[in-house]
Amino acid sequence: MKILDMISYAKKYAMHGLYFYRKQIDSRYEKDRLLGEILRNTHSIEKGLSLANVRLGFGVKKIEEAKVLIEKFLYLGGNANSIPLKMFVSALSAYLDYHSERGFSNENIEKVKYVYNDLSKLILADDRKYGGVVSVKKQVFTNEELNVIAELFNNRHSVREFNGSAVDSSKLKAAILLAMRCPSACNRQCYRVHIVNKSSFSRLSNWMDGIGGFADDIDKLLIITGNISVYRLGEPYQHVVTASVFASYLTLSLQAYGIGCCFVQRDVVPSKRWKTLGYELNIPSNEEVVCCLGIGNLKEEYKVPVSYRLPYELIVSEIK
Repeated sequence: MKILDMISYAKKYAMHGLYFYRKQIDSRYEKDRLLGEILRNTHSIEKGLSLANVRLGFGVKKIEEAKVLIEKFLYLGGNANSIPLKMFVSALSAYLDYHSERGFSNENIEKVKYVYNDLSKLILADDRKYGGVVSVKKQVFTNEELNVIAELFNNRHSVREFNGSAVDSSKLKAAILLAMRCPSACNRQCYRVHIVNKSSFSRLSNWMDGIGGFADDIDKLLIITGNISVYRLGEPYQHVVTASVFASYLTLSLQAYGIGCCFVQRDVVPSKRWKTLGYELNIPSNEEVVCCLGIGNLKEEYKVPVSYRLPYELIVSEIK
């Protein structure tokens, strides 16, 4: 029996690897892949400018590669107003300003100027700063502020009873925007949120079995997915990591806005039911579901599991 289980397990994940590979090379998502690479190269410029000791003239090869990526994206019908393109050009402007302020110029800097001038003709510009670096002052919290932060964390629970009212869409949007401040690998921001309203829950019936009997009490379901295409073939499952980090931030920002939530675990490996549902909900097939959050407005008082936390010593080890 163990041998059969092992074969079944291996087959399941081998099929998922094949599925993942096919999505990575699917020509329908070539523009997503290009944008992912453009974001990656933009972040390389920004990281280089953020170092304590910036290496003058760094990154020229990646800058030239990004120009080719942008031109290909536009050739495929990509929008010249796309934010990732503006991010790259803005970061490039900061790069040139940095070197100009230090009176540094050489053949490579001239190449970067050519790239910048060429791309500036193709990409729609505005006055907003989309890329580069900013100086941030170290923030020191007072004990009172630390207590507020600790209270937010300590009062965040998995909630399964709500007050029955509809979640305010402006508060939900504010919570999602706040959670979007989460870190992501090379700032590629692969997480996506699909908001399913209560009126559409019946469409999920074949996919939402076994969630513990509270489905009727939640107001909305947030399906959180990861966009596979913004990562390279050598970066498997990074979309799961980043989308999970986002989901964790979101549980706290929801709590801050008085919205309760509970994780609804779904199989990360795509099933036939998910593929059918994703198609019906117009969710692109290069997005994998990572988790769901059932949400609703909090009651003035509500019951939650104790969910006692394991000892610090069990969780943490120090490697010397």
